[in-house]
Amino acid sequence: MNELGIRDAATLDAAERLFTDIRITEGLPPECAEPTYPAFRAIHRHLFQDLYAWAGAERKYTTGRGPAPFAVPDQITPWMERQFKTFREANELRGLTPDAFTKKAAALINEINAAHPFVEGNGRVQRIWLAGVAERAGYEFSIRPEDREPWYVASRIGFEQADAAPMAALLLSRIQALDDTERDRHDARAAQFLALSREQGLTSDDASFKAAWVNIKKIETIAKSAMPHDPDGQQKVVAKAREQLADHIRAGASIIEITEEQAWRNTMGKGKIEPNDVSAHQD
Repeated sequence: MNELGIRDAATLDAAERLFTDIRITEGLPPECAEPTYPAFRAIHRHLFQDLYAWAGAERKYTTGRGPAPFAVPDQITPWMERQFKTFREANELRGLTPDAFTKKAAALINEINAAHPFVEGNGRVQRIWLAGVAERAGYEFSIRPEDREPWYVASRIGFEQADAAPMAALLLSRIQALDDTERDRHDARAAQFLALSREQGLTSDDASFKAAWVNIKKIETIAKSAMPHDPDGQQKVVAKAREQLADHIRAGASIIEITEEQAWRNTMGKGKIEPNDVSAHQD
């Protein structure tokens, strides 16, 4: 059952897309960028928290596609942990050519899809996760609305026939590498951002730099309030947020200012500070 009490499938589908689009626009919590299975689950929790009490939780029953079952519940965690171990051992797919990147990414997506850890939203989380992986590897990845059916077909072939080629071809058609000049420019901007003092950042003429430091200031305020007796923890939270913002700038993203509500949202009720909304939009 969903949190909104919607019983019509079409209405629920529309609500899912509305609320997940809003959550994507806000920006993902920093922990979602970690190369781990808990980070993957955190993406699902963030996207679907408005709709399902089980957002971010593994399914508790066996399901499948056609006659073939997905991973049984007690095998989901070990299966997914193996995939993320492979991902980390592959240096998170950094430093690869577009062809090599998409082949390795498609193989991982096929294995993650075979686990199918969530009741709903598996494909959406896979695409959001992959977009972040691509960004950190120096690529821009964008799946279009018309790609929904090709993605489903490629996933089905990968699952039923253990053939990752269709998914690799789809991914290759949807990634774009930054050229060396553009990459150097973004690297230089990220370095410039990291070199700024608080005063320089808050008075910068660069809209992204200023918005980033406004966000950092809000996060710092929250960290002090939530962790009043842990100055080291406060500094780690702020440093992590700053590094994440630099990664967005390095990937060619522009930073937007967040609201106080966004900065607090994933902090309240968890007993720890998580600066989840250092938002960025792709240029």
